[in-house]
Amino acid sequence: MKKGVYAGSFDPPTNGHLWMMGEGSKLFDELTVAVGTNTQKKYLFSVDERVDMLKRSVRSLPNVSVCSFENQFLVKYAETIGADYILRGIRSEKDYDFEREMRYVNRDINPRVETVFLIPPKRLTEVSSSLVKELVGPQRWENEVKKRVPTPVYKKFLERFDGNLSEWNSLWERIRANGNSKEIYGELKKLYSEPHREYHNMVHIDDCLEEFQKARHLARNADEIETALWFHDSVYNTHRNDNEEKSAVLAEYILKNIGLPNPFVNKVKELIMATKHDSVPIDNDERLVVDIDLSFLGKSPKVFKENGMNIREEFFWTPNEVYKQGRKKFLERFLDTGKRPSIYCTEFFKQRYESSAGKNLETSIKELSN
Repeated sequence: MKKGVYAGSFDPPTNGHLWMMGEGSKLFDELTVAVGTNTQKKYLFSVDERVDMLKRSVRSLPNVSVCSFENQFLVKYAETIGADYILRGIRSEKDYDFEREMRYVNRDINPRVETVFLIPPKRLTEVSSSLVKELVGPQRWENEVKKRVPTPVYKKFLERFDGNLSEWNSLWERIRANGNSKEIYGELKKLYSEPHREYHNMVHIDDCLEEFQKARHLARNADEIETALWFHDSVYNTHRNDNEEKSAVLAEYILKNIGLPNPFVNKVKELIMATKHDSVPIDNDERLVVDIDLSFLGKSPKVFKENGMNIREEFFWTPNEVYKQGRKKFLERFLDTGKRPSIYCTEFFKQRYESSAGKNLETSIKELSN
C-alpha cells in the first residue's frame, strides 16, 4: 500500500491545494494532509480552523485524511505515520530550486521516504495563500477570493471579514433606512453563522446576491428583492417547517424598526414566503426570487453534490432512510410537470439552468431511491 503525506501551513487552503489533494488521492492508496504549525509565525486562521476547512474541502475524497503536526521535520513526521512519499507542488523555478534542495535534505535524514513533485495547471500557478489574504479589503473583494478557494474556506472569509458589507450598506442607503447599518448587518451575520448551518449560511446569501446582480434588470422593485434575499433564511431550524414564516416575521420587525413603510415591508414578507416553494408564483418579482433561490439546482454536478452534502449535514439528527425519503419528495416536486411546467419561472433562469438542473435532479433522485 502506497501512503503519501502532503503538508503545508494552509493559511488558508486554496484551490491549488485542493488540486494537489485530488491528484494525490489518485497517486496513493492513502494520503494524509498535514497542517504544519510554527510557533514563531502568525496565522490568519487557527490550526483547528484550518484542519476543519480542509476536512470539509476533501469530503469527496475518501482516501484523504487531515491532521496537524508541530515542531517536526516533515520527513520525520512522514516516518511516524508510515508514509513512504512526500507530495510537493511546484509552481515556479523558485519553487523548484527550494524543493530540490529540500529533497536532498530529506533523503539525508531518511532515505526511505521519497519526494514526489507535481506541477499544477496554468490557471492555478498564481494562486497562493498569501495572495488570497492580500485580496481582502477593496470593494467586492469577495468575488476574487471566491474564485481561488474551496467553498468551506470562502465561508470562513465571509464570516471573518464581514462579507458583502459594502453591498448591505449600499442597500441601506437606497432604501433610506434609519439607525446603525452595521449593527443590523451584524445581527444577520450572527444568524447566518450559526454552527448548524452548512448550506443556509452567508455563502448562500452571497450566491443569491451574485445571481440577482445578473438578473437585476428584470426586477420591478429591485430593492425589495435584495432586501428579501438578505432575510429569506435568517431563521433556520431543521426541526421546524415554518422557517420562512419566522424569517418574514423577523424581517417585518427589523424593517419597521428602521423606518421602512408598510408597503415595502409587506412586499418583502411576500417575497420571503415565496421561497417556501410550495406553489408556483405569479408575481414577477416573486418568480425572480424563487429562481434565484433555486439557482443552485443548476450549478455544475460537483457544486450541486457539495451543496447536497451540506444540506444533509444540516439534518444530521435525521435517520438516513427518513432523510432520503423527505429529500427525494422535496426534489421531485420540481420535476412534477402537472404542478410545475418547468423548474424555473423566468425565461432568464430557464436558459441559464433548466437543462443542467433537470439532470442534477434526476441524478440525485435516482441516488436517493437506491
